[in-house]
Amino acid sequence: MVPHMVVIPNYKNNLYHLDAGKKVLNSNYELINGNYVHKSAIVDWDNITIGVENIFGPMAIIGASAQHKYYESSGKIHIGNKNVFSEFCLISRPTLMTKKTTIADGNYFLSNSVIHHDCKIENDAIICSNVSIAGNVRLMNGVYLGQNSSVHQFQIMGSYSLLGMNSCVTKKSNILPGRKYVGVPCRDIGQNQVGLNRSNISKEHIIQEVSRFKKLKTQMEKTLEFIKK
Repeated sequence: MVPHMVVIPNYKNNLYHLDAGKKVLNSNYELINGNYVHKSAIVDWDNITIGVENIFGPMAIIGASAQHKYYESSGKIHIGNKNVFSEFCLISRPTLMTKKTTIADGNYFLSNSVIHHDCKIENDAIICSNVSIAGNVRLMNGVYLGQNSSVHQFQIMGSYSLLGMNSCVTKKSNILPGRKYVGVPCRDIGQNQVGLNRSNISKEHIIQEVSRFKKLKTQMEKTLEFIKK
């Protein structure tokens, strides 16, 4: 007997169900400014700038007040194109610290994921269910955060890095591009070869991303020193 084979969909296409600019998800979605918005999603349109072909799922909350004891919400959330915000996903507004929470292009936020104030999410990240990302975190290109994982505030995750399920990026973690991390606190367990292959990332490109990571890390450290003063 021939075993049943599971067909894996194309990674680039399985998140989007768009047809010539027409709404084709289901009757619970509305087309608003080129984006597909579930009728139960809560979007603070006055406090975001947005591209097109983003999908906002049931009860997604985009533009929640910054959850910070000392700083009020200030500024806007800037969203690019073709991001997916699944059920109960929450994206918070920024504070006076940066006045900008940024979601670039092609990111996939699974159910109950939380992105707090002043974060910057670059491109093509996958944020699994129940992930919590604290304020002022930067996720570089193509990162993967497993379900129930968390990231300490003012951290940077290098491009194409992977954080395993239930793992935690702590204050002292150093998440380099192209590496895999697991545990609490998380530890390096090797190269994220599957992720690098899937994204067709060369060694030369990783070297460039490591250099960019180091520069961003230095900038973040200077920001922290300024805040402590």
